[in-house]
Amino acid sequence: MLSASSRALVLTASCWLLACSTPPGIDDEGTETHAEHEDEADHETPGETGEASETGETEGEGQGDPEGAQCLPEAQDCPDDYKCLLRLGADDWEFVCLPVEGDNGAGEECMHDGVIAGTDDCDQSSWCIGPFDPNGAPWSGLCYPLCVEEGCANEERCVGIGSLPVCAPVCDPLIVGSCGSDEACIYRPPEGFVCFPRGAEGNGVGQPCATGASCAAGLHCSQFVAGCSSEDYCCTDYCDTTEDTNTCAAQGIGAVCESIGASDPNQAHVGACVVPN
Repeated sequence: MLSASSRALVLTASCWLLACSTPPGIDDEGTETHAEHEDEADHETPGETGEASETGETEGEGQGDPEGAQCLPEAQDCPDDYKCLLRLGADDWEFVCLPVEGDNGAGEECMHDGVIAGTDDCDQSSWCIGPFDPNGAPWSGLCYPLCVEEGCANEERCVGIGSLPVCAPVCDPLIVGSCGSDEACIYRPPEGFVCFPRGAEGNGVGQPCATGASCAAGLHCSQFVAGCSSEDYCCTDYCDTTEDTNTCAAQGIGAVCESIGASDPNQAHVGACVVPN
C-alpha cells in the first residue's frame, strides 16, 4: 500500500466542482486539493443552523420569508419549497435556504444558476452537480440526491461536495459501464469510488490533471505517474492489485500496480499504475 504521501492519488469530484476557489471543506490549494486533504461528509459547515434565540428558534425561523436563512445541509431543515444549498455570499461561502425552482429528479440533466445565485432546477431532494465557474456563470450537470440524516439508498454513498453532502452511486472503475454514459467513476477517500459527471478535458495517460475529472473516464489522477514529475499529478490507468500480471500501460518505464487505499473492502483491490516512491 502506498505511503501517506503516495496515496494522494486522486482528486475527487468535489474539488473538481469547486476547482478555482475555496468553499468550506475545500483546501486552500483549490485545484490542488488531493485525496489527503479532502473533507468528509461529517465536516463542520458554515453557519450551523445560526445562533439559537431564547425561544429556541434558529436564525431565519419564524421570520416570514425563509430565503437566505442559514441552515444545515445534512438536515435539510428549510421549509417546504426551499432547500439548503451552498452559495457564495457577500463575505464567504454559506449554507442558506433557497427556493426550489425545478422538478428534475436524481439522474436527470439540470442547470445550475451559478455559485452567487446558488439555485438550480433540480427538485427539493436533489442538487445539480457539474463543471464549476467561480465567477458565477451557470453550468449544466446532473441532479444528485441530497444526503440527509436518513442516509442514502442501497448502492449509494454519502460524500461531501464543498461540504454539501450528496448521495452518489457506488461504482468500480475496473468494470466498464459501472457508471452512466455521462459519468465517470472517481475515487472519494477514504471509502472508495462513486459516479460523478465527466469533466470536459478527457486527458489521457501521462497527461497533466488538475482533478480526478480532468482525466478521461477509466483513468485516475495521481502523483508518481511514469513520465511525469513526482511533484505533478497526471492521468494513469487503473489496475487490479490481485492480478499476478502487470497490466500497466507504462510498465516498460517502471509503472506497477499499487493500491489506492479504499477502505471499502469491496474496492480495496483497485489500484493505480504508478512508479514506486
